[in-house]
Amino acid sequence: MKKRMNTLRRVLTGALFFALLLGTLAAVSRVVERKASRTRFEPFLSEPEDIDVLFIGDSLVVNGVFPMELWQDYGIAAYNLASYGNTLPVTYWTLMNALEAASPRLVVVGVKDVEKSYKLSGSSSDVHTALDCYPLSLTKLRAVNDLMDDPYAVDDSGVRYADMKGEYLFTLGKYHSRWSELSTSDFGGYALNRQKGAETGTGVADARDYDLIDEGQAAEEGGWGYVYLRRILGECADRGMEVLLVHLPYIASEEEQMAANAVRYIAEEYGVGYIDFVSQDDTVDYAVDCMDARAHLNASGARKVTDYLGRYIAEHYDVEDRRGQAGWLDWDEDMAVYARDKDDLLRSQSSLESELMLLHDDDYSAYVLVRDAQALCGSDKLRTLMHNIVREHVYEEDMFSKWANAIFPLERLEAAGAQPYALLAERSEGTFTELVGDELNGGAALSFGELALDADVQGVCVTLTQGDGRESAAQGADVAVLVVRASTGEVVAAKGFALTETEE
Repeated sequence: MKKRMNTLRRVLTGALFFALLLGTLAAVSRVVERKASRTRFEPFLSEPEDIDVLFIGDSLVVNGVFPMELWQDYGIAAYNLASYGNTLPVTYWTLMNALEAASPRLVVVGVKDVEKSYKLSGSSSDVHTALDCYPLSLTKLRAVNDLMDDPYAVDDSGVRYADMKGEYLFTLGKYHSRWSELSTSDFGGYALNRQKGAETGTGVADARDYDLIDEGQAAEEGGWGYVYLRRILGECADRGMEVLLVHLPYIASEEEQMAANAVRYIAEEYGVGYIDFVSQDDTVDYAVDCMDARAHLNASGARKVTDYLGRYIAEHYDVEDRRGQAGWLDWDEDMAVYARDKDDLLRSQSSLESELMLLHDDDYSAYVLVRDAQALCGSDKLRTLMHNIVREHVYEEDMFSKWANAIFPLERLEAAGAQPYALLAERSEGTFTELVGDELNGGAALSFGELALDADVQGVCVTLTQGDGRESAAQGADVAVLVVRASTGEVVAAKGFALTETEE
């Protein structure tokens, strides 16, 4: 009996030691790991039951869909779980890990690169970002084993993924060398993503043109993307979740368009919705809505796509408007933080192109004064960005057209010549006013103050005087931009720019 007790004691002691060792390793791993995954997705894992709509996919979805804008305009409680470099196999396992905690009503799947024949992209860090946030579980073990089952698959540095399985389950193996880089943020003070997983692009790139092909030109299914897309559809059907497939805007090759056309037939087979923004081609303007040459969307493009999706989801799916409901009141607090971050983004821009691009936002009223309209119009991009400030969003289902940049609502900008020109844009009200030359002298009376517009050879100045005596001024040699939050009348940015830095 005593011998049995000693044996049992040794077993329990060993088990306790092993458990403590695992706990210690897990704690150390969490401290040293790169925080890209946790900053993006920890807010989702803290309250997964709040989420009615999940967005999954690759970088196009990360930069192209703003859940906080869906909340503000439609009351849709959504989270963006997409990640840079995700293939559809990684997207599938992202969903499977997320469904360990969440039960969304609708899953929106980005389908770019469905034709790819590999399971993993070349960046092992991207795979870490997609998976590190999820706790160790049988599902995560299955994900790692499945994604890394090809003995010949290597990352950008030539290391075999099959040899890296352990570091995705216990991240200490990947990040143990970060000891010298640790800061206080690694011990729990890191800043969490405030955009429900999305990230905002502020660049304004020159995206190249491309030719649209007929929707009937479809590729034959082949490659892992199609396999895992069907697995996503099957899994969601088994769980009673609706699915919407989206092919977000980008500069798509003929091969990529043919693959996207094949997805249309898969969507019809499963009876799910499908929006191909590439073939519709009337939602964004590639001349001003891209942050890089490959056409990842900037904030202007993302707002257009997000608004389209918000209207589409509200019309086609049983997703509640959660605004004002007891369980979602903290989303209004999140919205207030998100709004402050947008204000900070406007204040921080040093590029006139980026500043004008960010003004395509219903939350702001914008007052732009240009000393010489002809000089500004010498840059096609700046001229188009001025029009873009007041462009309305296009929402036409199943449109097949080219191009979205045919909308040029300003009537007097190009005709102003070398005279001063002012645009007073009230996006929240859907109105704008154009003033040219001597018309600036009278200024303008606004609901929240008096606007003075001054332009001479020394430069331009926009001054807002409010009822409580506050005075805010934007001054610049060539262009002055004053931005007001439409709901409060608060001045959030007052800046000046020189055209010589941005002319083409």
